[in-house]
Amino acid sequence: MLGAASTLRRLLAAAAVFALAGAGRTGPGQDVSPPVLDPSRLGEAAPQFIEPPNGVHERAVQRLRADAAAARSRPAAARDAAWLLGLLALHGLAMPQDTAQAQTWFQQARQLGHPLAPAGLAWCAIDGCTGVAQPAAARQWLAPLRELDPGRALYLEWLMENRLAPLQVATPDLRGHSLPPLPRRDLLLRAARAGDVHAQTELGIESAGAGRLQEAIDQFRAASRRSPAAAANAALIGERLGLGAGPPGSQADQWFLQARRYHRGEGVPSNYAEAMRLYEMAAAKGHPQARRMLELIFSRPAPGGGVDIAWMQQLARMDVSAVGGVTLLPPTVTAALQRDPTPLYDLVPAEWRGARRPP
Repeated sequence: MLGAASTLRRLLAAAAVFALAGAGRTGPGQDVSPPVLDPSRLGEAAPQFIEPPNGVHERAVQRLRADAAAARSRPAAARDAAWLLGLLALHGLAMPQDTAQAQTWFQQARQLGHPLAPAGLAWCAIDGCTGVAQPAAARQWLAPLRELDPGRALYLEWLMENRLAPLQVATPDLRGHSLPPLPRRDLLLRAARAGDVHAQTELGIESAGAGRLQEAIDQFRAASRRSPAAAANAALIGERLGLGAGPPGSQADQWFLQARRYHRGEGVPSNYAEAMRLYEMAAAKGHPQARRMLELIFSRPAPGGGVDIAWMQQLARMDVSAVGGVTLLPPTVTAALQRDPTPLYDLVPAEWRGARRPP
């Protein structure tokens, strides 16, 4: 009997949690306005998860919830706790991911005066934290955000406009030919100049797709301190294409990158003669990957002498950066590039990023 009672209590608790998480979700044609919090209820206990995470993060989350419930006595602590709980729920850190609950925390943080809360509410409108996305509703939150974080406001505006009028994003096709430029690229450029790491990452992905690999690495490196995705992208391009063999941005590196572009047809038509010329120039400057590629090219000449075109095509998909061997590259470098989970991920304190929970 005790086991059955315990199971019943867990089922009732689960139903309550699911009802809370789905409170804002509606079907087509229904009212999708975000719920409005009653200020008189800000001091009530925050909802609990049935299976909370364990250890240090569990205790820290419990303290955050206690702080968030103390809005009347400690409004500043409650404001900051609600904001952080929103970030954690949004990204599934130290708790299961729950975007509806994240929006509720962002609303509480906004009512308590957290200056960055409009960023959370704008993203929830764009992405649909409670079910149906309402990109146009993000506009009301962009104005206050511009005063504090203009770069992020510009990037969120870019996302909003693309959700309202979807256009094809510039990525290379399977042959490496780039597609049209990013829509509303002016917003991205302004956001990047204002220091937004997500805009810098997006522009880096665009540059990589167009074959401007050194430009892409520069953009990723500019964002890498605050963006794990940008740091991974910079490392990926460097490792796959042999950068770092000489001084960063050296002439030999530039020639090798250009040779790879013409060899693989990334952003330009394939041109094996030009690729060979550039490999030889880089090799003459001591670039080891260029030398390795030339050795491989001449290791299998055509039956009548000269370059074997079929062998060149195979080598175009190989990475020569590993000493003593080659490995296959993806069809395009951009195929493996990353973006951060949300435009708010860089706001998550570093100590919480390793607390990811399964969905």
